[in-house]
Amino acid sequence: MVDLLAATVPVVDQSDAERERGFRAGLGQVAVKLTGQRAVLDDPGVAQLVATAPQLVERYDYVQAPVAGSEPEVGGAPGFLLQVSFSASAVDAALRRLHVPLWPAQRPQLLVLASGSEADSAAVIEIARRVLAQRGVPVLEPLWDLEDRKAIGATHAGFDADRIAAVAHRYGASHWLALDPAVGADVVRGRWRLGGTGAPASATPTAESLTQWVEASVGDAVDQLAARLAYLPQAGTTTQALVIEDVHSYGAYRAVLETLGGLEFIRGIAVTAMAAGRLNVELQLDGDPNLLWAALDGNPRFGAVVPAVAAAPAAQLPVESTAQASAASTPTAEAAVQTAVAPAAEPAVERRYLWRGP
Repeated sequence: MVDLLAATVPVVDQSDAERERGFRAGLGQVAVKLTGQRAVLDDPGVAQLVATAPQLVERYDYVQAPVAGSEPEVGGAPGFLLQVSFSASAVDAALRRLHVPLWPAQRPQLLVLASGSEADSAAVIEIARRVLAQRGVPVLEPLWDLEDRKAIGATHAGFDADRIAAVAHRYGASHWLALDPAVGADVVRGRWRLGGTGAPASATPTAESLTQWVEASVGDAVDQLAARLAYLPQAGTTTQALVIEDVHSYGAYRAVLETLGGLEFIRGIAVTAMAAGRLNVELQLDGDPNLLWAALDGNPRFGAVVPAVAAAPAAQLPVESTAQASAASTPTAEAAVQTAVAPAAEPAVERRYLWRGP
């Protein structure tokens, strides 16, 4: 998983002024990763937050910038790369005060495909990977084995959406991005398409170079993807009941709670009943319940069961407690779950799921 609180910024030297400029640029990168929107930097409140970047730094370091020019030079000098990480709790609290949407850290892998010859598509994918890493999006590529080539075609021609969807299903990807640039004599044109869960999106941008075209296309596509998956933090929380079946061991019970606790929009978990492999919980949600359903539907460990049923009363479980991660938490941060036993009663259940994990 990508570290959403870290950024790498090219700098000319290690002076105080250049370091503070790098801190501000780095926090701008982090704000875009956490919200999923490049336009967030136009928000006056976010601009003020970025100006305070030196106060939010947790650690930083310098490395020599690559000579080959894979990183942009600053002011014509090779310089250094400033690697900076910011305080998860401080940045999370600041963004919540600004009431901007937050994109949860548990992000689906994006299946990425590019048209053209093997060499051309590899060049496009390399640029796309860099942009997606900067945006905090995990990338998945097809193996392009016999099954993939049979499904889409050896040259990826046509990029038929149904065929891509079949390949995405093979890899368990809920979202996919197809890049189809056409390089002309003096301009690059082409179409990108975002598909999978949610309404499809596409555009046909133009650019002066292939790099600029891919950067713009992937950037626009990620903005669209994040808009589907982000949530607006609420002043309070809402309660949502949930039933999970096929939980037949203590290990499975713990795995269910840990998985739910890793979703940062879940602010609390109360176990209300457990019997015959059926686990009943009440969740305190920071956001729309549809965000929960989208997260569970996209997690291979959960299988939705329709129609939903009410839970049967069962024996109480021992009280447990772990720690809750913020919306800006790093991958190593301890997940925050407040787990308690509520009186044995039948909560209203909108959906139930089968546990498919270990």
